[in-house]
Amino acid sequence: MYVNKPIKNSELKIEKFIEFRNRLSSEDKKMEAGLLVEEIKSVDIDSAYQKVSSRIKTQSQTTRIITIITRIAAVLTLPLLAFTVWSLFFQEKQTELAQDDITWHEIQSPAGMRSHVVLPDGTDLWLNAESKIRYGIPFTRENRQVELSGEAFLKVVKSENEPFIVNAGLSTIKVLGTQFNVKAYPDEEKLEVALTEGSVEFTGTTGDGKKATATMVSNDFLAMNITTGKVHLENKNLNKHISWVKNTIIFDETHMPEVAKTLERWYGVKVEVANAEINKYRFTTTFENESLFRVLELLELSSPSIKIKYTPGKINKQTNIATPSTVTITKK
Repeated sequence: MYVNKPIKNSELKIEKFIEFRNRLSSEDKKMEAGLLVEEIKSVDIDSAYQKVSSRIKTQSQTTRIITIITRIAAVLTLPLLAFTVWSLFFQEKQTELAQDDITWHEIQSPAGMRSHVVLPDGTDLWLNAESKIRYGIPFTRENRQVELSGEAFLKVVKSENEPFIVNAGLSTIKVLGTQFNVKAYPDEEKLEVALTEGSVEFTGTTGDGKKATATMVSNDFLAMNITTGKVHLENKNLNKHISWVKNTIIFDETHMPEVAKTLERWYGVKVEVANAEINKYRFTTTFENESLFRVLELLELSSPSIKIKYTPGKINKQTNIATPSTVTITKK
């Protein structure tokens, strides 16, 4: 005979949870899994163990043995739980992944800011101002790939079976484990790669299909004109190309237009050069952790024939839109 038993609250909660999870999209499941894994990583086993131990004044030999076994079990269980969570939420078929069922993650560094991030494979990446990268999740696949717009310095974790690829516009830099800088702003005609350690394979393509390839070694600097496809490759000191990672600006016989663009990105201001003749001026100097006002003062002192005026930005009260501060450079 069937007996109709009352449903417990705990059973109702489980049913509601299962029903809720079935309605989640693939992207929601991935995000939920990532949060759970991060929470698991944040558990301090040693600290928890010390707190419990301090409350127990006396223990028999048997109790101490059980405690040690329990602690070991906890250490072993957390990685297993993390793997279980990953397996539970990422049961999508491999065919779906092959069809580009990927969640894209994007990181941006606006004007006036520089960012440091650690990618899922452990690679360190510094992102310069007005730059962004994006990569697919899951990240560690047959090829580790990022898409870059702007400038980035990378310390790539070596993996023999998983090359690291940077796609910058129509150019590709392929590595296994190395340190290098890529400068590929979409509004600039020149793409640059500065390799400080290891080796990379560079492949560049212009808009009309012209291709250029090069294998670079340590201290190589490559510059490619993305319009003509012309490539310049030399081995030299790379300090001025990577100094921004350490909050240092190095100008070395640098023309005014490049100086102006650097100041715009570095400090988030708009630089106006009032006289075309000033664009022919060159500057050689180094600024290390200097404020904008100090930089402008030193630039004006280094070239007595120019005058620099700073105009602070304003906020439109009707639209709440802020206009950037302006630096105007004129001849005296």
